[in-house]
Amino acid sequence: MLRALLVGAGVLALTTACAAPGTDGVTRAADDWLAAARAKDATTLCRLLTPAAAESAVTGDQTCPQAVSDLRLPGAGPVGQVEVWSDRAQVRAGADTLFLTKIDGDWRVSAAGCTARPGRPYDCEVSG
Repeated sequence: MLRALLVGAGVLALTTACAAPGTDGVTRAADDWLAAARAKDATTLCRLLTPAAAESAVTGDQTCPQAVSDLRLPGAGPVGQVEVWSDRAQVRAGADTLFLTKIDGDWRVSAAGCTARPGRPYDCEVSG
């Protein structure tokens, strides 16, 4: 019995130790993005975007906040699955999928409002 408990505790410790490294900053950035999307805070959304994504959102004479406020960004649900690969990450939150990139030590959203399309790349409201 004691051996089974120790093995179970060891597996739990390994699972916990392997699941979280490097995800805190990603989770925090995703939470900030989702909160701003729910609040329709376009200025904060633009601040959280990578420069390339902010630039790709703008069309014509619009500013980033004007362009982002026209997008369909769900922001629903809490942060769910987080996957990190070096300086890139993917976060699932409700029906939304976010992609993040680490720039100068900060996690920024490189694509948001993304919907999976089987066998094809994600369809994203903003990306860059």
